[in-house]
Amino acid sequence: MQCFICHKAIRVTWPLSYLMLPSRKEIPPICEDCQSGFYKITTAVACPKCGRRQASLKVCSDCEKWQLHSTYHYANHALYQYNEAMKAYMHTYKFQGDYQLKHVFDTEFPHFIESFQGFDLVVALPIDPTTWTTRGFNQVLGLMGSLKNSAILQMNRAQEEKRQSQKKRQERLKTGNHFQVDVEYRQQIENKRVLLIDDVYTTGRTLRHAAETLYDQGCGCVESVTLCR
Repeated sequence: MQCFICHKAIRVTWPLSYLMLPSRKEIPPICEDCQSGFYKITTAVACPKCGRRQASLKVCSDCEKWQLHSTYHYANHALYQYNEAMKAYMHTYKFQGDYQLKHVFDTEFPHFIESFQGFDLVVALPIDPTTWTTRGFNQVLGLMGSLKNSAILQMNRAQEEKRQSQKKRQERLKTGNHFQVDVEYRQQIENKRVLLIDDVYTTGRTLRHAAETLYDQGCGCVESVTLCR
């Protein structure tokens, strides 16, 4: 098998026990060299509110600012740090449209999502119609593998408006809320616990807009899980 990122052959060492008692052995989707470029975030060194990798468990400065203007509960949990390796991966997967790269994390990421118990609905952030037309897929759904997605949210954004990836930090923070709850789900989500799923937490503006929309429609609790922060 070839590495999905560098396309080099992946060498797997088969232990003697496997030869004697054959069982299913999972072959990793990427080679050790590519895997070493991604850094996992541990909860022992992360902001408890957004998952940012840091030296302590204190709430980071960004989240302190969010808390000044928020009256609802919200927390994000991230699996990996957004570094140069992850930036390159996202560029090829999302913006060059290499859909096969969903396999890099489509086992590990769903397992991470499932580790968060007690939520009634798992909701992938939707993409706007223009992105569907140009990209052809929702990158978040790809990363979720076979996990069930509750499509309760819709996104409607003006065609001429910049995408979040095209905006600088201050522009992202000033972005308006383009989310709305699908009409047929509005009564079904009252008092429900919702876990939002996205690929990257950057400023938190997009995820918080989604959370605000759900709270406005009566959700009892909203948190999120992202592949990286």
